[in-house]
Amino acid sequence: MFKRTIMLFVAVIFPVALAAENSPLEVVAKVLSLSQDQIQTLAQIVQGRGEAIRPAAEALHAREQALAQQLQSAEPDPRVVGQLIIEMKKIQDQVHAAIEETNKQFETVLTPEQATRLHDLRGAAQACDVVPAFKAIGLM
Repeated sequence: MFKRTIMLFVAVIFPVALAAENSPLEVVAKVLSLSQDQIQTLAQIVQGRGEAIRPAAEALHAREQALAQQLQSAEPDPRVVGQLIIEMKKIQDQVHAAIEETNKQFETVLTPEQATRLHDLRGAAQACDVVPAFKAIGLM
């Protein structure tokens, strides 16, 4: 239990302090204690993922613009609006699948300790989503 508490603290505080001074890649490398080879692999994966999802992101942006135009028109066509929303959802699903695939690809180069740390950080990230609500009502 204590170890999880420490990991949560590190997950929340340490990256924030690092992020103020370093690039995201440097933060990840320090938090996960990555070797130079692992850092290079991660950089290649992230770059490749960006190049792979760029066309999907552009297609999504075009659909968002078309949807905005439809919704701003005096008489939006419900069929066109629905079709655009469906297409946007499909594109988003493709992007999420690409991200998951590259995440799995990167995880294969991690040591068991690094993989556990990444898993713990992902769990802590879910908790971070609720922190603003606790702050808003004065519990933090």
